[in-house]
Amino acid sequence: MAINRRGFVIGSSIAVAGAAAATTGTPAAFATPRERHILPIGHPVEPPEDIDFVGVTFSKRPTSHARIRFSADGSPSDWVSVRPSSHCPDWHPYGTASDLVPVPPDCTSIEVQNDDEAAEATPIAISGLQSITSAFSQTVNFLSLPVITRAGWGAEETLGRRASGGVRWSPSFSSPQIITVHHSAIATARNAAATVRAIHRYHTATLGWGDIGYHLLIDPAGSIYAGRSTGNALAPVFADGDSATDRLVVGGHSYAFNEGNLGICLLGDFTSSAPTQAARETLVSLLAALCSALGLDPEGHSSYVNPGTGATAQVWSVAQHRELNSTSCPGDAVAMNFSQIRTEAARRLRTGASTSISNPGAQASASSAPEVLPVSVLEG
Repeated sequence: MAINRRGFVIGSSIAVAGAAAATTGTPAAFATPRERHILPIGHPVEPPEDIDFVGVTFSKRPTSHARIRFSADGSPSDWVSVRPSSHCPDWHPYGTASDLVPVPPDCTSIEVQNDDEAAEATPIAISGLQSITSAFSQTVNFLSLPVITRAGWGAEETLGRRASGGVRWSPSFSSPQIITVHHSAIATARNAAATVRAIHRYHTATLGWGDIGYHLLIDPAGSIYAGRSTGNALAPVFADGDSATDRLVVGGHSYAFNEGNLGICLLGDFTSSAPTQAARETLVSLLAALCSALGLDPEGHSSYVNPGTGATAQVWSVAQHRELNSTSCPGDAVAMNFSQIRTEAARRLRTGASTSISNPGAQASASSAPEVLPVSVLEG
């Protein structure tokens, strides 16, 4: 096990899958560091180099929340509550990991506190690879919408493979029943692809799932990113891409309610601030396109049954995460207007209005500002 010069446990460097030609889907490799630093509990520490986010794992579901704060030149921020998250696969122990918290760019120390010692909290700092210089531009047409492929946003595909070369979380498929909307509950790096990479690394390697849990992610500019792998680099969400939508890859975003549930994540913390107009517009367009393809009524209800866990729910066909699990996700600022989002998606579906979006996906490059926006309170 390697130790860096500041005394933190780190991972080894690996080759990361980069941008590729859309005709082949074959990633071009480029070298970047992949470091995972385990932080101490109970006292401030200097932030490790090249880290962008901190998450907390627990040995069991804690009875109280952990908390984190950052200092800049000796001035500490307010404490940020770090709650157990229900954004996870059905087979993952419930409530044993938080969502990520972004590290401010001027941070000079990080302090994590946890009152429930029996839960054995472990703070882990990871990088989103914000310094990557390769431009990512690969997109695929998905239901007439441009979606940035996994190679396009720089997914580290080797993280999802065992030493033997096999896939750690093999794709399985089920019939789609509902759609669930989330927020990432973290402020988004201005280089949004770095946030997607950090979530992927956290879900895949740190938490050990083998892949990212969401099917699709939307950044503040309105760009859509492919999430959970179907096994086909150019076919997001469904086994056969959008040519046949009856086989939805099983994700990990709503505990006990994942099979047949398509998860869309809005990148950002919408506890009190609303998503950008571009993100909202893309969400409405995406929901209308998906409901059209799946035969769902955006303003209707579905009798959901998870064939794996047996969990059932009478729920909106286009649901919010809070309607399935005990959580405030996708944030109060989204929830207060969610009926309007459903109504707008239904109107587009009825009238046949265009579901196209104007931004086909921003490129992540060295010119993308690496600053991290301020974070308020982490919500599960």
